[in-house]
Amino acid sequence: MAGPVSFRVLFGSEDDARKLTIKSGIPSSVDELAFEIKTFFGVTEQFRLQYKDVDFGNEFMNLLSISDIQDRSTLKVVYLPCEATTSAISSAPSTKDNCSTIPVTPSNVSCSSSSQEPSDSASVDSCSSNDTVILSSPDSRSCTWPKDFVVPRFSYCAEMQLQKGNDEFNASGTLLSLTPKLRSDILEGIAEEIIKYTAYPKDNQFEKVAEALIQTHPCLREKGTRTGCCGWKHYIKIKMMNFRTKLGRAGHPEVTVNSLKNKQKGQGKPAANIKKPRRAEVNFCPNHPRGETNDSLEVERVALLTEVKKKNNETVIKEKMQRTFSYRRQEILQEPMITEVRNRWPALFEIGEVNLEFMRITTVPLISKFIGQLDKYTDGLMKVFRHKGGCAGQKIRTIMALTA
Repeated sequence: MAGPVSFRVLFGSEDDARKLTIKSGIPSSVDELAFEIKTFFGVTEQFRLQYKDVDFGNEFMNLLSISDIQDRSTLKVVYLPCEATTSAISSAPSTKDNCSTIPVTPSNVSCSSSSQEPSDSASVDSCSSNDTVILSSPDSRSCTWPKDFVVPRFSYCAEMQLQKGNDEFNASGTLLSLTPKLRSDILEGIAEEIIKYTAYPKDNQFEKVAEALIQTHPCLREKGTRTGCCGWKHYIKIKMMNFRTKLGRAGHPEVTVNSLKNKQKGQGKPAANIKKPRRAEVNFCPNHPRGETNDSLEVERVALLTEVKKKNNETVIKEKMQRTFSYRRQEILQEPMITEVRNRWPALFEIGEVNLEFMRITTVPLISKFIGQLDKYTDGLMKVFRHKGGCAGQKIRTIMALTA
């Protein structure tokens, strides 16, 4: 067994350097190394890895082969924009022993199933060779709200005016005088970027977007406000309200689920019981796959009831559960009784499908994430167990002695 190795991991810049120790030695692949970083540091965004290449004066290069690094190497985590991971996932083939749900390296968009614990069957199942792509349609989301919001590029005319305004601001501190057309272009671009992550941003997310806007384009700062972007925050809120109205008319499911005709009796107000992501849901109410309708997906659901009764039929079940994900989410959001869900979707109550459904909704692997977080608290829990008194403490110490 190889000895422990340590890596210096940079998150963005030299100001945020962290130490990663792997007791089992250097992982066998770049994907396994990325998985170690993802679980150890609790990274939720998609990323690629870079290393310092001595052949090029210790400049950072994309890490494509695990042989390029050694003990005490310096690695850099480079976060990927949401649209990059979406396009990568949609174009990547689902190959044997690969899971096409966690794109972390530039060489492919899969996590090796060997990075899971062999004894954890549920974890292996959630990243098996039979898994189809997690995203149920090209419009589904592939990542959570980013740590640092990236301001998109606006129209050519808007970018030209902003560049000129930034130059004048840097030279003389003069703020840009906005025209209604320029403000409209900026807000439209911001709204289209926000919808990639959520249709219902929270107040602190609006603030982060406004701050990112004036940091990227300092000529847009506002005089007389505490943060320099209070007005922009208000404008973006209003824009997202109007943008949701447009999306609702276009039939966007995450918005139409809150329309008056879909509300229960006694909730005849638009603001009553808004259904929106409240925790870590990335694909809260996704669109149907292209070419699919409620009727066609209902046919798939009925066929699934027959498939679950067959033995050794996991491949077909996973494929049909993936295809009907958007249809199932629309049902779940109507808050049916658990018995009704069990009758209509019996496969959803299997361990493997619980893991896959969690991945579809949050883009996070359930078992590996849980084990990774549990490892952080293991030492503290062991101390609590050792000092536990009474009969419970005696039983715990007996069990700990057997497993020591």
